[in-house]
Amino acid sequence: MKTSVIIPTYHRPRELRDCLASILAQTVLPSEVLVIDDGRLEEWPLEREFQARGIGYRGFRKDAPGLTASRNLGIREAHGDVVFFLDDDTTLHPDYLEQILRVYEADPSHEVGGVGGVIANVKPQTWPRRVRHAFDVFFLQSGSREGTILPSGFGVDYGSSPYPLEEPTRVQFLAGGVSSFRREVFDEMSFDESFRGYGLGEDKDFTYRLSKRRRLVVTPFARLDHHEAPQMRYDKRRRGREKVLFQYRFFRDHVRRGWVSWLFFGHALLGYLLARTAIMVLSREMIQMGLYPAI
Repeated sequence: MKTSVIIPTYHRPRELRDCLASILAQTVLPSEVLVIDDGRLEEWPLEREFQARGIGYRGFRKDAPGLTASRNLGIREAHGDVVFFLDDDTTLHPDYLEQILRVYEADPSHEVGGVGGVIANVKPQTWPRRVRHAFDVFFLQSGSREGTILPSGFGVDYGSSPYPLEEPTRVQFLAGGVSSFRREVFDEMSFDESFRGYGLGEDKDFTYRLSKRRRLVVTPFARLDHHEAPQMRYDKRRRGREKVLFQYRFFRDHVRRGWVSWLFFGHALLGYLLARTAIMVLSREMIQMGLYPAI
């Protein structure tokens, strides 16, 4: 199978270079790499190295910013039978692409439409994280099986629970920066660019819609590391607002089933607001005590 790797990037040339270097170190190399730049890269990192290995390398610059639009541009330009999406601040373990492709190769009938890997360097499950997980479970924001959508419309995110997947598993959504898809699925659907106004969640919306048509699988054997760049430190109030807007839209469009489901959604939203308020208050107190740096 021919493979395309699409990497949207924005003002992170050093992280992008590390990501590209990890692709060159793969046990199975891609057919092409497409870098979609929303910033102003002075040069395309490692372009000559990819060309020397016989890997197609194309860079694109966009005037209108936005991750979703970058993904759709990459889809239109990609030639591979399987399309991978990576964040620019990730580095792949050496057999990441190989492990993903194994799932597709074991599916000659093309029932599987998308395959995801996992982030290896997630935060450990310390007791405060376990307490927070129990809180989220009570308020229907999380659960015991990662990759599922709850009756509240919230999803059990990967790395958020004490019960990570241990074998290739069918799921209901994939994380955008750790995902891949058969090229043919994009003949029927694409990422919804209207999510730019909602900030978060276009990957969850797209993959959940896809899960209604084809199987989605996450394999824990395909691993990468996510190195959160300083540019990832979003304004917390704006981030919280975007989260609420997305959850409402996702619930409305995909989960709502009468008045009882609104109770589930309201219960989860109350829990989210209580948690964010507690975090804000505790962070302020810790800053004043000099125990936590102000950002």
